Amino acid sequence: MRTLPTLLLSLGALLLSSSASAEAPTVSLGARALLRGGDYAMAGAGGQLRLRPFQRVGVDLYADSLFGRWQTVRRTDVEVGGTLQYDLLHTDRFSLHPLLGACALLAFADDQDRSGTTANDIWFGVRAGVGVAVQLGDRITLQAQVQALLYLGHDFNSQRWILGADDSLSVTPMGQGVLAINYGL
Repeated sequence: MRTLPTLLLSLGALLLSSSASAEAPTVSLGARALLRGGDYAMAGAGGQLRLRPFQRVGVDLYADSLFGRWQTVRRTDVEVGGTLQYDLLHTDRFSLHPLLGACALLAFADDQDRSGTTANDIWFGVRAGVGVAVQLGDRITLQAQVQALLYLGHDFNSQRWILGADDSLSVTPMGQGVLAINYGL
């Protein structure tokens, strides 16, 4: 039973040691996996360009595609945006950072199972969250983030066999987890 605490302490010491690794690359390309909760539970994948203009500042520019279902309505979101991060805790191998960001989202819904109708809208969003990044090698970084999102757009509704978008704008809160792996160029 003593091996698990010893292993965890050793891993923590390795991640927080500042002399074991080179400085993180300033430009990286990455792949992302996402889980989103809110009115629609969605899962998706995407790609990102990660920039490190200063030692403690990160910028992620991303494009994601998410898929979900609510009753008979299928939903597809295509999102582009960016986040700005500042490392509060930073070593050569590990960083903990709050993040702020903005995005635009193309939301598509179809109710082919019931009515054969479709609807789409453009939403604009802001996000805030916290993330960690662990440098696994000279060029490989693993990121994990938890984000709260607010979107401004038209809600979708399905009434009497017809799917549509509401006439009035509304604010929709959501939460999301992101896991990304990046390769430094």
